[in-house]
Amino acid sequence: MSITVTLFALAAAVSVQSSDRYGDCIALVEADIDRGRAAAQQWTDDGGGADAQYCLALADIAAGFAKLGAARLEQIAQRKDAGDDFIRARLLSQAANAWLVAGEVDFAEAAINAAFELTPGAGELYLTAAKVYAAQEKWLQVVAAVRTATQSGFVSAETYVLSGRAHIALGDYVAAADDVVDALTLEPTNIDALVLRGEIQQTGVAIDVYYADAPEKEPQK
Repeated sequence: MSITVTLFALAAAVSVQSSDRYGDCIALVEADIDRGRAAAQQWTDDGGGADAQYCLALADIAAGFAKLGAARLEQIAQRKDAGDDFIRARLLSQAANAWLVAGEVDFAEAAINAAFELTPGAGELYLTAAKVYAAQEKWLQVVAAVRTATQSGFVSAETYVLSGRAHIALGDYVAAADDVVDALTLEPTNIDALVLRGEIQQTGVAIDVYYADAPEKEPQK
């Protein structure tokens, strides 16, 4: 899943003030990036507050300006009207993702660490942390982060694939195969998971994933 799609999926959840204008801004950015970005900039210039800046940050990232969007997300997290610590941690987590897209791993690490300082027990942050660790080739930390996220009820095909890659780097192809099964169970057409599945099967490790629907119950007589 692309960074833009991920951020849009979380857009409604991050903002504290779910105004109609905020929703309209996000919708316009999704429909027409250039017009949406211009509208978000105008709203920001007019004093739209955290909602306006957040919409603009998404527009920046969608337009290919990941560094600018990441920096803006970090700035929003410092605003008093941004929300509580949980909301601010989410903003920093999204900033970390944007920094990764921009190839700025050190900034991504700083952002996710700042998020953890705000909400140490937030399991969803470990999904982003796993991506940061993978970019740093810290394979043990990748596996641990994905496991912690899963235990907290947060899963994604992308991070299962990262865990699979980490297990391969650590020489554990069986565990990597389990990660592929988990990834494909969530997203049967995930390209990265399918590629990883093929690589693992070439080593002689079989991977069976069943996508058939559960059998329907027979009607009671």
